Amino acid sequence: MSVHKKPNGTWFVQYRIPGERTPRREYFPKGPLGERQARIRDAEIKLDKTRGQEPVVAPGKTYLDTVAQIYVVERKTRGASQRWLHDFALLMNNYVLPGLTQLPLDAITYADVIAFVDKTWGHRKLATRQRYLGYLKALFRFAVEHGHTTNNPLAKWRKTKEPRHDMRLTLPDLGKIMKHAAPHLQWAIEVEWELGTRPGVTELFAIRWADVDFEQCRIHVKGTKTHDADRLVPITPQFRDRLAQMRAELQGEYVIEYKGHPVTRVNKGLARAAQRAGIPYPVRMYDIRHLFASTMLANGADLAAVSKILGHSNITTTQKHYYHVLKGEMNRAIRTRPPISTPE
Repeated sequence: MSVHKKPNGTWFVQYRIPGERTPRREYFPKGPLGERQARIRDAEIKLDKTRGQEPVVAPGKTYLDTVAQIYVVERKTRGASQRWLHDFALLMNNYVLPGLTQLPLDAITYADVIAFVDKTWGHRKLATRQRYLGYLKALFRFAVEHGHTTNNPLAKWRKTKEPRHDMRLTLPDLGKIMKHAAPHLQWAIEVEWELGTRPGVTELFAIRWADVDFEQCRIHVKGTKTHDADRLVPITPQFRDRLAQMRAELQGEYVIEYKGHPVTRVNKGLARAAQRAGIPYPVRMYDIRHLFASTMLANGADLAAVSKILGHSNITTTQKHYYHVLKGEMNRAIRTRPPISTPE
């Protein structure tokens, strides 16, 4: 039992209920009035304890941080990665909980959530805002499913279709970017071009030297996005030798690093390198993955094999995004029809 003040000025009382793994919190307004209310509530809880009674939790007084703690424990028991747990905790502690714990779960409205997202991430890209809203929707849904509240303010929220990114990157332009990139970015681009992984912390930047099988010429990509994302990607003997060279030079356990530390993103460095190279359009690391697949398919690679390398859950996904680069497929399809034969 104790009274605390959050960085945003709100007050809360924290106490434990037997049988619950995480402590309960009850929140109060900012300022002297909120502090006084919190201390009165703390005294009530302590009096109940002295009498041998458990604190009576007021109906509808469960807050988002209580559910977030339980949700993290549940995801951990279901095998969530340490990286996901770490990133989710940062998102909650640094942004969500300070902004959405002034009200109990039952009182949070759709307007409250949208106003919070606009204030906190209004300057971010649509994809980023929608990803964070997706996390919040899952958290509210978890709270409803486990009886913490009947209120899910995001129950009817749906993702807005994002504008399609114009894939314009060419192999010559990628070579120009490489020339103007910092050494660790050059290496990241090289690895991405050889493997075609999803260029983020779940795949490209998660590859360790322990995942490289130098004898069998393959790399274990421990992806998590789909059931086929965890895969073995073959590499050429030339790239195997290049990996061996870089392993002797680098310091850490990760294939891609910067001064011995893991890398989590290179987007800004890539944008600067593209600008220095005179590339007149925006370039993302994901464009290299797209170019990787498009080039193989345009040169006659088997669609199913490319789908496996990319870690797609089924070949339909690959067809949907890359069929347009299969040169001559429609012409070949038309030519498979025999001419109509007419009787003489």
